[in-house]
Amino acid sequence: MRINIEQVGTIGAGLLRPEGVMAADDGHVYTADARGCCSRISRDGGTSFFGALGGTPNGICIDKKGNCIIANIGNGEVQLLSGDGRHLVLLTEAQGKRMYTPNFPFLDFSGRLWVSNSTDDPNIDSSLRSPVPDGCLILIAEHREPQIVADAICFANGVAVDQAEKYVYVAETMKRRILRFPIKEDSSLGAREVYGPEFLGAKGFPDGIAFDEAGNLWIAFPMANAIGFIDPAGKLDMYLEDPAGKILRAPANICFGGKDRKTAFIGSLGGTNIPCFEVPSSGARLIHQAA
Repeated sequence: MRINIEQVGTIGAGLLRPEGVMAADDGHVYTADARGCCSRISRDGGTSFFGALGGTPNGICIDKKGNCIIANIGNGEVQLLSGDGRHLVLLTEAQGKRMYTPNFPFLDFSGRLWVSNSTDDPNIDSSLRSPVPDGCLILIAEHREPQIVADAICFANGVAVDQAEKYVYVAETMKRRILRFPIKEDSSLGAREVYGPEFLGAKGFPDGIAFDEAGNLWIAFPMANAIGFIDPAGKLDMYLEDPAGKILRAPANICFGGKDRKTAFIGSLGGTNIPCFEVPSSGARLIHQAA
């Protein structure tokens, strides 16, 4: 099951490193933008920018009230951004430890915010050249201080929780694999295990991840200029490949929206717009989306 690059459209214009992407029920698509803000793209493709976040906004999610939650990998902050451009800082440290590289936030239906912190090294390029397992996963739960719930991850990246909220999944980029952790009743995590292939391929460095309703875990592969998924049986399938970078330019995140959530929207490291295409199964509903 795959499509070719001619079946991919684009929306929006003038974006800079739109790594994080989220689709809202009203048809708007939101992205992070490397100028230290977020963008809002309307159904007709009109693009506007809002927020003064500083740093380099990276992964994003949206809460029930329509606020954007941003993992700002450039200034080490997790931020809450309202539609009028005001923001507040949700996290800079966990258990007294500075979090320099928040990468991706995921808000589940229990109101728990899961945030990956890629590395302890503020110099991300250095950590990518000489990777060590110093990334972690942070949990921000109501009435609790931020907790490090998993550590020793070799560049913690995309985060997702399955529809049953039994497991939290983390892309372990520099090991070229996906990890998952069982979520206990008290929201602590059980022992990690590799989900799907132990090795996702020579260019299979996973970045953003997202589930569809069929239980497929979709993965953006920036180095391969490709989008694939791990099916419920644990098999990796490539759905879209663009080795020449005609439309996919280091794809880094995927979300689902549009009618029945059957349109995939792709954030990227090198793009100036958002590629989009149809998928076989509806994306799993997120907390900001209607049933």
